Amino acid sequence: MTKLLSIGLAFMVAGCISSGPANNASFSRIGKIEDLEGVYQNRGEGPAHSYPVYLSRIIWPGGSGVYDASIATIEVRKVAPDTLRVRVVADGVVQKESLFIQGKDFDLTSGRIRLKQSAGVMGFKAGEPLVGPTYESAELGLDESGQGKYRESSAVAGLVYLFLPIAVGEDRDVRFPRLKE
Repeated sequence: MTKLLSIGLAFMVAGCISSGPANNASFSRIGKIEDLEGVYQNRGEGPAHSYPVYLSRIIWPGGSGVYDASIATIEVRKVAPDTLRVRVVADGVVQKESLFIQGKDFDLTSGRIRLKQSAGVMGFKAGEPLVGPTYESAELGLDESGQGKYRESSAVAGLVYLFLPIAVGEDRDVRFPRLKE
């Protein structure tokens, strides 16, 4: 039995991947929504050789009505004790604007805005090679230097083709520089 366990552990694949921009800083705690006020670069700074991440797509998922690459900056302002106004301004013209209310549209959890958190199980659809639990989350906040920060996290564990044990996790960080106003 010990030999079988040793062989099984030798075949197990495990890994953790973490990627982010150069000089990636940790999240800081957001104490109040006015901490988020500012003008941010729309195109994020992420890992080298990765696809571009746009703040406008995170704020307005499913199509923002404005082409992401054409947007240079996103402006965030507190307009009430629990409300943020987020807008795209180009050449002095507001192209898109939305109000987000704390407790309705977003919550601050552990000093960050939790955008998505889900768990599930793979292996029930035809063609899925892995059987096991999955986890995904996304959060938005500020880093220790006051820049915008976004993190996507995912993890999966299980058996590939009901034979090879695997456990993999990934964190991908993106920085959205806060611009001088």
